[in-house]
Amino acid sequence: MPDATPDQRLRQIRTFASELGRAAWFTACGEPLSTPESSDAQRYLSGLGLPVRPIVGVATWPEAAALAKRPDWQPAWWRADEASARALHESAAALLGEPELLMALTAVTLAAANLHGPAALAAARAGVADPALSRVAAGAAALACHQMGLVHAAGAGETHPLALKYRLFAGGRWLLGVIGRHCYLF
Repeated sequence: MPDATPDQRLRQIRTFASELGRAAWFTACGEPLSTPESSDAQRYLSGLGLPVRPIVGVATWPEAAALAKRPDWQPAWWRADEASARALHESAAALLGEPELLMALTAVTLAAANLHGPAALAAARAGVADPALSRVAAGAAALACHQMGLVHAAGAGETHPLALKYRLFAGGRWLLGVIGRHCYLF
């Protein structure tokens, strides 16, 4: 809603928070990547100003755990993701006011706190009982939710890189990020 009033944006964020439980969290992890998922991941990276790189599907929870522990993750990816979120926050705070924005984002944070359950369930269905791994997955999804709240607050639209990132998570994936020369999507 680029032309929405501040009250409409705040309502949109609260509605978004109330609907987080309806997403397909972690249900597609391990499935072959679809063309739209690979495209969204590539558009996410391009939107952050990062170079084109192969999008690689991850097949298992243990493989995702090993990738998450690799030391060669790309700081440029993390900095670009954070800078994008920071720019949205600044824009949204200017539009809505900092206290109002933080209160609306609190609703998103509280709703996203429940994502550990779906992550643990998906891992357990795959025969993996690793609470630390499911917490990491849930934390990554919660960050994507917070960032999508900022997208709504700033009126940035569904093609914003962080909206694309959120769409991957809400569609059942875990975007592990840029590690080495590839972007990994579980």
